[in-house]
Amino acid sequence: MQTTRNHALDMAKVFATFFILFHHYQMVGIMITGKTIDEVTFYSSTFQQGDFSWGYMVELFFLISGFCMWPYVQKIQQGLTFYRFYTRRAARILPLVAISGIVCAAVLLLYDKVYGGAFWGKDPSLFGVVLQALGIQSGWGFADPSLNGVTWYCSVLLLCYLLFYAIVYWSQRLGVSPYYGMVFMIFVGCAGQTYQTDWAFMDSTTTRGYAAFFAGIVFAVLLPPLQKWRGTFWGALAFLPVFAAAFYKKGGNLQYMPFLLTFVLYPALLVVLQHTPFTIVSRLPVWEGWARISYSVFIWHLVFYVLVYDVVKMVGVDPSALASLPMMLLCAAVLQPIGWLSYRFLEQPLNQKVSALCASLDPARKPEHV
Repeated sequence: MQTTRNHALDMAKVFATFFILFHHYQMVGIMITGKTIDEVTFYSSTFQQGDFSWGYMVELFFLISGFCMWPYVQKIQQGLTFYRFYTRRAARILPLVAISGIVCAAVLLLYDKVYGGAFWGKDPSLFGVVLQALGIQSGWGFADPSLNGVTWYCSVLLLCYLLFYAIVYWSQRLGVSPYYGMVFMIFVGCAGQTYQTDWAFMDSTTTRGYAAFFAGIVFAVLLPPLQKWRGTFWGALAFLPVFAAAFYKKGGNLQYMPFLLTFVLYPALLVVLQHTPFTIVSRLPVWEGWARISYSVFIWHLVFYVLVYDVVKMVGVDPSALASLPMMLLCAAVLQPIGWLSYRFLEQPLNQKVSALCASLDPARKPEHV
């Protein structure tokens, strides 16, 4: 069981975050300017309405999150309580999500005044802020309040953590392997996407999370024995150009694209990144520090984009000037120090305080003897 930091996962997370930044920058530009991708000056860099939907990078986030849960199967079986398992993750995710919801509501209200119309088609509400602060704004049975839209991932991830603990705990009580339940959840996620279900806990967002998150756990289980076979690396490396050729030939219209990415392409990429000569780059310590701020960058990027459009409109600049490749790259670069500041002065301190509070309220905490 791997205990050292996996820099290949860090590297993949950093690049996936950048692709998401580019995807949403073009999305916001198209929504606000009302132009098509051809009318704005993104040149050939199409991350929004091109052949490939870069929004599928979220599947890689879920896959990596599931991969990192593998050691917790044993920890839960050895007695890790649900309270300690879940509050640790909620303490890391929710404080920044809650603050971003409040800030985003203010930015969206400003947008309404500046542009004379709601960004998401409806004004932000206090109820929506509360839903986002609790991390149940998407997939839990409530309508998405459309505040900081990217945090649907956090909401679904918290739900995946809940299901993961339940599967491991009850599998142990019933005397069966927990991986049966995880494979079942992969099929549930695939079925929900195939048949486009729209039920509570089984809508388009949660099913994406189920399939990729639990696939990540199974991938973590299979990877050590696969790495002992030399053909695994060469097979993964050979698949990448084959996928690229098929993608190009079909004009990006590959059937079952989310499943190909989740179960084949992304695992193949992670296998390749962890083998020589790619480890020369993927094992660089820089990826660890960069990956640590990626969550803050991810949380704030959509809020930052809308705020930038608010400001340029207020100072009398044509918003279409922002819809360009140089501005997209500039905003992505500016978001990196913003992410570091958020991580250093918001995310870390809040996580520590909330974690300490949760620890003090732990029902299994032994009382101190005077």
